[in-house]
Amino acid sequence: MSVLTLDFLNNTTRPKFLKALKNQIFDRMPAFKIFLMNGRSTDATGAYLLWDVIAKRHASIGIISGYETLVNQPINPTAQAQLNYATYYATLAISIIEEKRNSGSMEKLLDMVKIQYDNAQSTLREQMYRHWYDSITSVNGINTIVGLGASVASTPTNTYANINRATAGNEYWKNGALATSITVSDLKDSTTAYYLPSIMRTAYTTASHDESPDSIFTTKAVYNIYQDIAQTTNLRFNNEVANLGFGGVEFGPGITLMFDDYCPDYYMYFLTTKNWDVHVFPGLNFDDDEPGWRLAENQAAKINHIFWSGQVRCDAPRQQYVMSGLGRAGA
Repeated sequence: MSVLTLDFLNNTTRPKFLKALKNQIFDRMPAFKIFLMNGRSTDATGAYLLWDVIAKRHASIGIISGYETLVNQPINPTAQAQLNYATYYATLAISIIEEKRNSGSMEKLLDMVKIQYDNAQSTLREQMYRHWYDSITSVNGINTIVGLGASVASTPTNTYANINRATAGNEYWKNGALATSITVSDLKDSTTAYYLPSIMRTAYTTASHDESPDSIFTTKAVYNIYQDIAQTTNLRFNNEVANLGFGGVEFGPGITLMFDDYCPDYYMYFLTTKNWDVHVFPGLNFDDDEPGWRLAENQAAKINHIFWSGQVRCDAPRQQYVMSGLGRAGA
């Protein structure tokens, strides 16, 4: 008779189902996947995430002639940013009754396990990615991922990473933003000030300082508007990504426009992905805890838990941009 022993579950599901779960989660979280592809993943350490950011221009510089006095007063150009780590989990469970009812076939038993991992993958991804696009930092006092709604805010006067962007002198910590509600008609009309390619160009150049945005995330609706513009103006497509022909925003080799199912309605984000890092605790990167599958206490079931613990940080919000009213006004 086929049975799911604890040893079998751990020896089979860890190399097979856990690896697939990680890949599927990242494949459907475009921003995280790009960060990881660009090597922007670091082991998390400590009780919270603390790092230095450049807050001021260097003051001890200048030009001289002859024996003029050099400015050598030291200056600390940095400020400390801080974020709390978040931990997400999903519980897998197989009741003894379910197992016994399917014990005649190992294939049915493995399908039952696969359903658990597939469900954990979809629910973990949905919760994490909704938080990624939200402006929250906690839910009921429990820390969450601090995402785009807080770091690249539509009104950048909030506090991000313990630095208040409304405070004079903290302008370096503000992202660019356009919150104007714009009609779909204006987005498509090349004679208006809100023609989509024009405001995208402005967003790109506004966010370009030491580096430039390389990834754009938006909704399917806004992405389709962009596609409509490219088709009606007979512009070139490259791998299904249109090139609208203005400098620096070639949606192919230079900067990629993507739609994301979790992106909030009417939004478009311009991200310089070199400014982002994902910090994850080793062993808690969609991994199960030790000893893995085990018998549940006070329940006729076998259980396992999957965890992700870490945080996402942005080192240079000023090199990011958001538009939050694309198509929000009447048609």
